[in-house]
Amino acid sequence: MLLGNLSLSRWRIFLGQVRKNASYFFHSFDYYSVTMSTSKTRPLLLIILAVAIAGGIAIYMSRQGSAETGSPSTAGESAQSVPVPSPGGGRVRGAPDAPITLVEYGDYQCPTCGLYHPIITELQNRYPGKIKLEYHHFPLIQSHSNAMAASLAAESAGEQGKYWEMHDLIFEHQREWGDLQRPNPNPEAVFLQYALQLGLDSNKFMQSMRSPATRDRVLADVTKGNAVVKGTPTFVLDGQVLPNLPTLDWFVDYVDRRLAANK
Repeated sequence: MLLGNLSLSRWRIFLGQVRKNASYFFHSFDYYSVTMSTSKTRPLLLIILAVAIAGGIAIYMSRQGSAETGSPSTAGESAQSVPVPSPGGGRVRGAPDAPITLVEYGDYQCPTCGLYHPIITELQNRYPGKIKLEYHHFPLIQSHSNAMAASLAAESAGEQGKYWEMHDLIFEHQREWGDLQRPNPNPEAVFLQYALQLGLDSNKFMQSMRSPATRDRVLADVTKGNAVVKGTPTFVLDGQVLPNLPTLDWFVDYVDRRLAANK
């Protein structure tokens, strides 16, 4: 079962949603019990409880694919001191010798990753030459049906020198191909249009998207991230895993302090 693969923290979130839904109906118990006979009330309450639990499952699962919940304001206060994969092997944006390295494990179909795309872009624009972004693919294929195709599209564009251009298009138009409620049934066709928009050779692009070598490249990122990723996006900042998602202000404060210390 899908629920059997949930981590302990996600089980807690799931159970909390179920409890929230069920609580509403239990608080209504007295009302139903006094307005209906006992024989009629019990079957109805059982049905209502079943609906509450099912609703909790549906709401919880619809939100999967994003990062673990937590307070962004404390993102850097308790950065995990756990062994993390050494930098390298991902797609790099920014100066190679930048003093600050931000590693992101992301899923192109993850709504939270989509929300963080402009934040990371703004951060790099504010500090040109100071922050290097290293992006690694981590498509959550069990819940995001088009995530792998998006990663393959980005890598295929990268073979023609347009990785970051495709990366930006994919995130900027995420709802067009990756809406979690109504994902596009033919994402390859959408990504091919992006490739044409970028002036890529369409035949080479499609051959790469369907190449086992391209898929292996994506899976290598997944293997590397398995030790630290519990949800997407996962950020590793200067060798420390951020346990919660930071705000732009938190990032800016960190960068300012780090640059001031290096003067």
